[in-house]
Amino acid sequence: MVGEALASAGEAIVAEALAPVEGALAVEVLTSAEEALVTDGLASAEQALAADRRIPAGPAQAPDILEPLDRLPLAEAPLMVERVLEADDLRAIDGPVAVDGRSLVEQVLAADDAPADARFAGGPPAADQPPAADQPLATDQPPATDQPPATERVPDSGGLHEVAAEAMRLVHIDPRVAKGQALRLRATARRAGDAGAESAAERVLGLAARESNRMRSAALHLRRAVAVADQAGLPVPAARARMTLALVRADQGDISGAVRLGEAAAVHLEGLEAARLRHQLAVVAQRRGLLEEALKEYGGALAVFRREGDLLWQAKVLNNRGVLQAYRGRPGPAEADLLRAEELYGKLGQDLAVADVRWNRGFAAGRAGQVVAALTHLAAAEEHYVGNHLSAALIMMDRCDVLLSAGLHEEAREVAAAAVRELARRRMAADLAEARLLLAAAALACGATGEARKAARLAGRAFDQQGRPGWAAVARYMLIRTDWAAGRHGPDLLRAAVAGSEELRAGGWAVAAADAALIAARCALAAGRTEEATELLRHTGRARGAGSPAAQRVSAWHAEALLRIAGEDRRGAHAALRAGLRALDEHRLTLGATELRVRAAEHGLDLVRTAMDAAVADGSALALLTWAERGRAAAQQARPALPPADDGFAAEIAELRAVAADREQALAEGRDARRHSHRQAQLERSIRERTRRAGPSRSAGDSGRAAGWDVPALISCLGDRALVELITVGDMMYAVVLAGGRLTRHDLGPVTAVDAEVRGLRFALHRMSLRPGGGGAGGERLDAILLGPLRDRIGDADLVIVPSGRLHGVPWRLLPACRDRTLSVAPSAAAWLRAVTAEPSGDATVLVAGPGLPGAADEISALSGRYGATSALSGADARVSAVLAAMDGAGRTHIAAHGTFRADNPQFSALRLGDGPLTVYDLEGLRKPPGLVVLSACDSGMSTVHRGDEIMGFAAALLAMGTRSVIATVAPVRDGAARDVMLRLHEHLRSGKSPATALAEAQRESGDDPAAAAYVCYGAG
Repeated sequence: MVGEALASAGEAIVAEALAPVEGALAVEVLTSAEEALVTDGLASAEQALAADRRIPAGPAQAPDILEPLDRLPLAEAPLMVERVLEADDLRAIDGPVAVDGRSLVEQVLAADDAPADARFAGGPPAADQPPAADQPLATDQPPATDQPPATERVPDSGGLHEVAAEAMRLVHIDPRVAKGQALRLRATARRAGDAGAESAAERVLGLAARESNRMRSAALHLRRAVAVADQAGLPVPAARARMTLALVRADQGDISGAVRLGEAAAVHLEGLEAARLRHQLAVVAQRRGLLEEALKEYGGALAVFRREGDLLWQAKVLNNRGVLQAYRGRPGPAEADLLRAEELYGKLGQDLAVADVRWNRGFAAGRAGQVVAALTHLAAAEEHYVGNHLSAALIMMDRCDVLLSAGLHEEAREVAAAAVRELARRRMAADLAEARLLLAAAALACGATGEARKAARLAGRAFDQQGRPGWAAVARYMLIRTDWAAGRHGPDLLRAAVAGSEELRAGGWAVAAADAALIAARCALAAGRTEEATELLRHTGRARGAGSPAAQRVSAWHAEALLRIAGEDRRGAHAALRAGLRALDEHRLTLGATELRVRAAEHGLDLVRTAMDAAVADGSALALLTWAERGRAAAQQARPALPPADDGFAAEIAELRAVAADREQALAEGRDARRHSHRQAQLERSIRERTRRAGPSRSAGDSGRAAGWDVPALISCLGDRALVELITVGDMMYAVVLAGGRLTRHDLGPVTAVDAEVRGLRFALHRMSLRPGGGGAGGERLDAILLGPLRDRIGDADLVIVPSGRLHGVPWRLLPACRDRTLSVAPSAAAWLRAVTAEPSGDATVLVAGPGLPGAADEISALSGRYGATSALSGADARVSAVLAAMDGAGRTHIAAHGTFRADNPQFSALRLGDGPLTVYDLEGLRKPPGLVVLSACDSGMSTVHRGDEIMGFAAALLAMGTRSVIATVAPVRDGAARDVMLRLHEHLRSGKSPATALAEAQRESGDDPAAAAYVCYGAG
């Protein structure tokens, strides 16, 4: 309390320093200095004021209030805090004031006659707690604006209640104006002795504070509203204040307190007000994770509001129920509710509320895996906030979450960095710390360990200063993971990981504690400290049982595998690793909910790396191929999971995600999470049983996309072809060849040498594409590294190549060993097998020419003449919707258009059509993709490769959706240069040849044409 009183003294200094400043500027500068004070102390607040050039230079003089504050009784400290804060309120309304030579603070203290016991009935206000970062706040009012308040005069006592109603209405439109009216109303009500009007004024002030995210001040005003009404014997105004205070308590994390307040208010409310309370209690139930109860209460309240024609409260209920439906895994009902709420708020002219609904629509779309829709809605909300001079940083953080869930790490990193800058500028310390933690996760996903470490360190320091031990433990865990990823495996990390594991375990973070202990054990093994490593691994491995959370079992099985490897039990190690991947499949169901932003794919890749190291040590070609395929499958698990069709299954998954989020939020805030942990374990058991009953088609199986393939199936489908899978393990590259029914493993050398040759070859192809006749590409050295050691095994056979890393962008035609043979490229052996065995699509041929390229129109015109009756779209007819409709279920689709590859955001790589870009995300809406897609566009075959050889781009997306073959380019192609090779390609296709064979024939007939060399056949071939 003494500390808060001293902080108030600093705020008094801030207020005095603002004497030359008026209006909205005063509010802005004072807020900035207040936040600096809270974060960094009195000196920082003074520096914040002095640094603002709009304020005359010179030291701020402390008023006489400083001395009394040192002797302030502890019981009166909260009162002093609020009374000094009211200087901010008065300054915002009337500007600088000096009466009888008294300072602003002195006026506030002298004018406030309310007794302390009435103002603080029920004890001091609860501490702030942050809301879950992945859950938009259930709304009671729209957010505040930054506009200066109005200065209308408050009428005499007779009209006070009408003024109170108007101020309450203004909270929905402009909370600062409402705040100004409420302050004047309170002063008049006190002079008139009208306790009901005074209580109403305090309630408006509480709501205005809530919209400014000042929860402690909001709770204080609302408790004051309750106390004033109770003292005057006014049960209904007291009940109204308790109803609103219940929502603020829920915001602060005090759910039981919110329930008690709601129950106390219910006795005195009826009609519309009873329905409003019912809505508030539904919000509280939603925060408690009681989704079905909340849904029932929302429905009951909504029926009353519809019957009474209350549009505003209809919109509120629909907005909150839409968020609830998103958590229940019901994207359709969620969108219907939110869209209707947006319409109602629009009719009422509440633009900020409309923006909030768009924010929630973005959240709901993100939960459903609809990345484009989510980003579109969030962008609209962000634009409105920025246009009204409001901070959009929290929207940016939600956008970052969506981008991370979609694997768009680089853009997520940029957005998180922008949020950090915005929150730092506004000195929003609590949110800034969380944004820095989010930035650390995004930077780590990008491999930027230095940036990740700095962000995590700053976040941890801020959490410590703010007294948030749960969040601080998470930040230290992020530092441990970052140092491990950066290769700092020495004694410092070992000590930090051991200490971090103990701290996390004590705080209830069982999953993170297990992961930290696993890192410590691996550091100990690297240092030769076998006994210490063994003890850590044994302790971590005890959580392998089905009663532990799935994520914790992933680490436990990994620990067991490391123990088996140390004991040279290779068979047992592989069994433990397979069990770990099965646990990972279950953990994937909660992706998108975790506050830690620790992606399950990282755990899977750690497991796979351990297994691949063991396979290399064993010298087994089969083990290396098996685990490489599992690794490629595990990498895909970072992508958002769409809700299953089964309603019961979807409901349990949705509840599991919500419970996991609530549990981690409770742990971060230092609250008891045992109830959440128990429910999470129940749901995971139920989901496992559903999965087993549904059979393999329901489950991701033995690491999802790797399931369903084996060597005999590959041998059968390969025929005379040879499979060459290129695999990176650590700093070395290996090849596994399956040819003639036999598997062999080959060491190819350092990855750095391969990468250097790939860069050189791609540069040469770009030069040749733009300047024909400029010399050869020089693929001989890369050919010697990759295929030279394999010549005896592959002979003259046609090839199926599964690349690794940078090799996904190789123009294989330029390698001497590939010039006279047919080859196809696939993301994995399992993906190739699926493509080969996929059911054929229809017979229709679709031809599309994009705008702005005369050569593309000529190409499509020539092909249209050869195919006769076909679907040809060009010019204005080549709209995105028309092209997608024609593609759906077609046998072949050929698109000649300007292409743009987005390395930073491959899912937004685009082909330019008549009305705009056709993106990768647009293709994912196809019900049945074409059997063959030819993309005659620049870089249309390029992919971004993430860790674990997860690839993202046009070809990867189409193959994942079920397209059998894709022919696309890995380099720019000049307009008109591709016409001849494309005509040759289609001549061979029409003669019945396979896509890979048709492309190989067309490339041979084209000689050294760089345009022909840029094309690659992906998939079945």
